[in-house]
Amino acid sequence: MPPSRVDGSMTTRPTSDAQQERAWDALRRLYRARRLIIGVTAVAAIGAVIFSLLLPNWYRATARVLPPASGGLSPLASQLLGNLPGMLGSVLGGSSTTGYERYLSILSSRTMYERLVDHFNLVAVYGLEGEEHPREAAIAELKENVSFDVDPDFEYLEISVLDRDPQRAAEMANFMVEELNRINADLLTQSARRYRQYVERRYHEALARLDSVLDAQEAFHKRYGLFDLEAQAQGFLEYVATLRAEALQTEMQYEALRAQFGDDNPQVRVLADMKATAERRYREALEGQERLLPVPQQEIPSALRQYFDLERERLMQTRILEVLAPLYEQARFEEERRVEAVQVVDPAVPPVRKAKPRRSLIVLGITLAAFALSVLFVLAHGWWQEQRELLDRHVLQHPSVAAPQVPSGETE
Repeated sequence: MPPSRVDGSMTTRPTSDAQQERAWDALRRLYRARRLIIGVTAVAAIGAVIFSLLLPNWYRATARVLPPASGGLSPLASQLLGNLPGMLGSVLGGSSTTGYERYLSILSSRTMYERLVDHFNLVAVYGLEGEEHPREAAIAELKENVSFDVDPDFEYLEISVLDRDPQRAAEMANFMVEELNRINADLLTQSARRYRQYVERRYHEALARLDSVLDAQEAFHKRYGLFDLEAQAQGFLEYVATLRAEALQTEMQYEALRAQFGDDNPQVRVLADMKATAERRYREALEGQERLLPVPQQEIPSALRQYFDLERERLMQTRILEVLAPLYEQARFEEERRVEAVQVVDPAVPPVRKAKPRRSLIVLGITLAAFALSVLFVLAHGWWQEQRELLDRHVLQHPSVAAPQVPSGETE
């Protein structure tokens, strides 16, 4: 066992010594090539400084905006959603914190980019006249220079534009805000116009239906003479009851005198005439010949049904018009009003400090990269020299030199 421990320590020590020797060899190579490393690093640093100074300055202008106080809903939409149940109205109405999706869709639309390219002549600004499709190339480069940021805590939207001219960068950011409001207003106007046309059509349909119902009621009144069915019916029933009571009273008086004096008595004949008259008036009332309710008894159910159908339709169309009339006026107002999509908190101003390039980082990065590459080159070159010597010694040497020499005595 002890010999084995000695052998293990003796085996580990040469390995550690060999690693240290290789490390010192690497340091010696780097020291011998210090002028090369320093020279390459210095040249790279100088080149990086020159390169960074040749890069144009880019400036970032930012405009900060807020959504409207109403959360993006028009008064008409707010009125309609306010009449819905609480949960449904909140779901359809949404909240003001989630209203930026619409504005981001407008800002990132092709229409917005095309108007920017045309308004500021970005094809010439970006020097893309020689491209096969200069307009598409300008839009693609513009997308790289525009960014949008929504702050979830303070609920504002920032529109940032990068450009080599600080004044143009600020003008482009403010132009995007103006176009956002204009495009949003156009879209809302289109929606309001379609809604106004729908409400207007429904309003005129209800108005025409009400006119037809009124004409039908007028014809019904002329035919049946019914204007206020409840009052007329009550008065008619009281009138018929009165006629019936008079007829019964006259009949009783007639029968009493007739039984006492006979049929030839003058008073009996007078009562007989009065009895006949009372019965005739009662029958005429039942046949609808009275002006109070001039409808024959057999036609009363049909007349009542028609009367109530017309009255129900009149009340329904009147109620519909009461609902549609304010909506129609509000829709006409919505079509004419201009809604601001966002409220500008901070308009973009020409920036004083550049956003890029960061020349210090460029110079530092290139210098460190040149230093690392030169060190790697020196180490790799030294390793290759060692491997080449081993290759020459063991593989590429001449066979006659490598063959062992046999003593002459053994040959004999």
